[in-house]
Amino acid sequence: MKKDNGTENDPKLLDHNYDGIQELDNPLPTWWLMTFYGAIVIGVGYFAYYQIFGGPTLRDEYHQSLQHHKVVKDAYLEELTEFNPEKFDEILTQPEMVAYGKNVFQANCVSCHASEGAGDIGPNLTDKYWLFANGNADTIYPFLITGSPAAGMPAWGEFLEEDELYSVLAYIMSIQGKEHLKAKAPQGALFENGEMVE
Repeated sequence: MKKDNGTENDPKLLDHNYDGIQELDNPLPTWWLMTFYGAIVIGVGYFAYYQIFGGPTLRDEYHQSLQHHKVVKDAYLEELTEFNPEKFDEILTQPEMVAYGKNVFQANCVSCHASEGAGDIGPNLTDKYWLFANGNADTIYPFLITGSPAAGMPAWGEFLEEDELYSVLAYIMSIQGKEHLKAKAPQGALFENGEMVE
């Protein structure tokens, strides 16, 4: 078949002929060509920046992001650790918030402290013996935030919201002095009104 050179308004036919099917020599769209050439330029620049001029690797960027996250988290935890007595007193006087604190306790704390804080793997929270606090809310609260890896206590400040922390603290204070038949034996030092009893 003779090749058709076409006209301006009638694109030429290529020599290809497959079972009577011919292909028009249509040019690629300008937008597609610009995208293609732009990708080449960007690719060359990307290669030069990272492989020739020593741009940061993905590992470097990951460590930078991790360090930034740690700085933000530490600042947040430092601010969160400061006990707010007004906020705590407000929550303590609201039965619905104390009940909410019980729900938070049941969801996160019973695996170690048992139902109603009687103690299991972790210590009994209903008696007057304390390992890392003195029985007052202002010393228990920071320990809830930071925890103790050595004692197996999670840093709940990394997982719970501020209202959850104050609510669960209010619940812990509300169960002080409750007796349980299966309460765990005392651990730590005996405290009365925040003072250690010799």
